[in-house]
Amino acid sequence: MTNGYIGSYTKKNGKGIYRFELNENQSRIDLLETGFELEASTYLVRNNEVLYGINKEGEQCGVASLKIDDNGELHLLNKCLSSKAGTGCYVSISEDKRYLFEAVYGAGIIRMYELNTHTGEIIRLIQELAHDFPTGTHERQDHPHAHYINQTPDGKYVAVTDLGADRIVTYKFDDNGFEFYKESLFKDSDGTRHIEFHDNGKFAYVVHELSNTVSVAEYNDGKFEELERHLTIPENFDGDTKLAAVRLSHDQQFLYVSNRGHDSIAIFKVLDNGQHLEL
Repeated sequence: MTNGYIGSYTKKNGKGIYRFELNENQSRIDLLETGFELEASTYLVRNNEVLYGINKEGEQCGVASLKIDDNGELHLLNKCLSSKAGTGCYVSISEDKRYLFEAVYGAGIIRMYELNTHTGEIIRLIQELAHDFPTGTHERQDHPHAHYINQTPDGKYVAVTDLGADRIVTYKFDDNGFEFYKESLFKDSDGTRHIEFHDNGKFAYVVHELSNTVSVAEYNDGKFEELERHLTIPENFDGDTKLAAVRLSHDQQFLYVSNRGHDSIAIFKVLDNGQHLEL
């Protein structure tokens, strides 16, 4: 049995973090707890026996750390709510487990926290950095919207997607925070949302929420160069739809992209060691 956790909004009926058990033999998911009360815990990331989640209390925003016990139950370690600039939409952990990264969609900012590598607790907010890039022409691109932040496969940088600015921005990082390195631009009104890297580290699959497309990009030293792009919905679909998540199968043979509105999952065959996709 495998324990898993789901984050949720808490404004209405959401209870925070839900715990479930995956029964792989019976292909079944059983809900074990109705929720660990953690406000606005919409995105989670796990580091062994510590779970990190987005958090908010009143106007104070940031992240929380929770200990996972032997039974899979959650216990609060600590919180770092050092900002009033808005709640995040994505969190990730550096490979060396020293830093936690957060993207804040509404305010178009990114945050970086220092972690205790022994206990998993959040020590401090190192930096909060606002994006200031030219934006696209779509009505939702009124200002920058950082939507994803994660370390690149070479370990040198973090890559940040900006839905408002149609680009990926890479930063160097250390104990002092972020340092701008490079930017990779995509088409106007793409709404660049998330990235999924191939295990070989040479290719990335960049999904664009507003244009409902996925780009195959070659990654090299902080730069992304688009090789090809594919629609994730039928060309004749004229309803309201927005691309959401992207995942690679464990064997790297298939790429899955979800579409909200069209209510579908596009499945692509991964070809040529990650260089091409085929629907």
